Amino acid sequence: MSEVTNMDDTQEKVRSLWVPLRQMNLLLPNIAVAEISSYRAPSLCEGMPEWFLGMVTWRERDIPVISLEAVCGLSVPSNPVFSRLMIVNSVNPDSALKHFAIVTAGLPGLIQFGNDTADEVVDGAYDGLKCIVRIGSEEAVIPDLPYLQDLLEACLSEAA
Repeated sequence: MSEVTNMDDTQEKVRSLWVPLRQMNLLLPNIAVAEISSYRAPSLCEGMPEWFLGMVTWRERDIPVISLEAVCGLSVPSNPVFSRLMIVNSVNPDSALKHFAIVTAGLPGLIQFGNDTADEVVDGAYDGLKCIVRIGSEEAVIPDLPYLQDLLEACLSEAA
């Protein structure tokens, strides 16, 4: 006799990155990240909000750099020691903005994340966050990438 497998018994896991920030952790699907790069100070842009840290050149293109903590209304981390730039892929293929960078506090760890991984999920308390997940004693935020990209595009178009 052949064994029948119920599709509901299979939990789909997404390869994800658990990324340390200064004041929180970030959880993103691995596919959303193009690269983790060494930190380099962004060139400042006049008249931009505090969360918009400036521009860096990556793969011969200038891309914006943001502080996710500052988008959430928290203070902008001032110490770049051990920081990295996490280059995030565009969520909108029609956008002129193909990538942007988020400043991290170190290197990410890999995690297999699925519906049964989180012990608790809470709606995001800030614009720019989808939700907050708790796994054991650790918490991480899941960013709202379309919101962040729209925010950046609006900022860049106003500055142009």
